[in-house]
Amino acid sequence: MRENTYTYTARNADDPEQVVTFTLYDHSLSVGVGVPLEHVERGLQAGQGQAEEESEYHLRPWLKPMAVSLVERGTHPFGVGDVDARAEEDELQVRAWFRTGGLRLFPITLIEGRVDNPEAAYAFVEELDRRKRAMGRTSGVLNVLDYWATWLLAGFLMAVLLETWRRRGSDETA
Repeated sequence: MRENTYTYTARNADDPEQVVTFTLYDHSLSVGVGVPLEHVERGLQAGQGQAEEESEYHLRPWLKPMAVSLVERGTHPFGVGDVDARAEEDELQVRAWFRTGGLRLFPITLIEGRVDNPEAAYAFVEELDRRKRAMGRTSGVLNVLDYWATWLLAGFLMAVLLETWRRRGSDETA
């Protein structure tokens, strides 16, 4: 068991079968999409005493979240610096950045919408912000250099400047 662990399970207020579990440990965040136990039990009960095709139909709604959960096991935890969370009234929004080559590639929304326990959502956002503050922040210039788009734009501008400089040099020698 890891020290300094904080777990929050967000359940959609409109569809309680949509559950996302966030686990903060040290300066990382793991995400798990779960299937509520009562949904699994209901699916199993609906399948008892029915033909295999019929029970397969009843069990399908929870197979998709399980597949998503299996895919998630292949993803690495996010650093808390790459996660932004906001809670307002009874809504929670959590976004994280996927990194490639150490640079931010694109953001994904982990959850967005009404949750059934807004107080716990506020507490989760507070804990995430506390851990981000404990890590310290880098300057604004370094944050801008953390994006692939910045480096691509800088490379493009450098190529344009070199080409302009090369053309001026060839015009002056002619």
